[in-house]
Amino acid sequence: MKSPPLSPCLSWKRMVGVFFLPFILPAFAPRFKQEGSLMLGTAHPPQPRFNWSHLTPLELKNRSVGLGTASTGRGKPHFTLEGHRFLICGGSIHYFRVPREYWRDRLLKLRACGFNTVTTYVPWNLHEPERGKFDFSGNLDLEAFVLMAAEIGLWVILRPGPYICSEMDLGGLPSWLLQDPRLLLRTTNKGFTEAVEKYFDHLIPRVIPLQYRQGGPVIAVQVENEYGSFNKDKTYMPYLHKALLRRGIVELLLTSDGEKNVLSGHTKGVLAAINLQKVQRNTFNQLHKVQRASIDAGVLPDTSQAATSSSL
Repeated sequence: MKSPPLSPCLSWKRMVGVFFLPFILPAFAPRFKQEGSLMLGTAHPPQPRFNWSHLTPLELKNRSVGLGTASTGRGKPHFTLEGHRFLICGGSIHYFRVPREYWRDRLLKLRACGFNTVTTYVPWNLHEPERGKFDFSGNLDLEAFVLMAAEIGLWVILRPGPYICSEMDLGGLPSWLLQDPRLLLRTTNKGFTEAVEKYFDHLIPRVIPLQYRQGGPVIAVQVENEYGSFNKDKTYMPYLHKALLRRGIVELLLTSDGEKNVLSGHTKGVLAAINLQKVQRNTFNQLHKVQRASIDAGVLPDTSQAATSSSL
């Protein structure tokens, strides 16, 4: 006797069940394993372990040690926060390029993508469009942007320049600097440093209370930007370093250069970092030379700069 054909509906259900079975079973596997262990009397209670990389600014109340670096001694350097291993997962949002009404939306999206840090440039040309006339209001309200980032759960790395590049005219330097034909940009030329001093006198006091050790979200500040590709004045980077320290910046300071320019762009006592487009076998060679020279000279401890190559 001939068997009746399978119902089309039944065949469809069977096919769907077979297709989704591999996706459904793993969800039950941990429970089955745990129940089986309980029956055998071999269950182990889960060990609570806090991941500091998931910590947000508003959750951390007691602060004493800011962002730093350490090494396991096995060639695996890493960042630390309060002495605990800390992984920086950062992305850039430039507050001056995003309408203020969209700041929260963009920051929430960054957080939703799994990032724990936002980086932003600070454009001198927009904050001082005319000599002596400063603007930190509206879409240029740096403090409001940083505090909003903290509220949303993001740490902040500031890149205040004075030169920032950022694909802006003059790299974010105000065009009125060019009115003085004797002025030399990005050097310790008197005309340029006088303008930088006045700008920093308005900018840095706004940043001080936003620092990590003041209860804020700013964990690091970058000195200038990619100076190694310019490199016209050996005293310029040390000058900027001291200018920031003198005004009360206490968080981790860093420089950022292309991998081939880090030797000429770094400065003593500051964490050297490189920009990467792709990783090759010799990508970190010059960076390692900078780190080793700083350690040998006693400028930085042996556990300091090593984190840069694998973490930034």
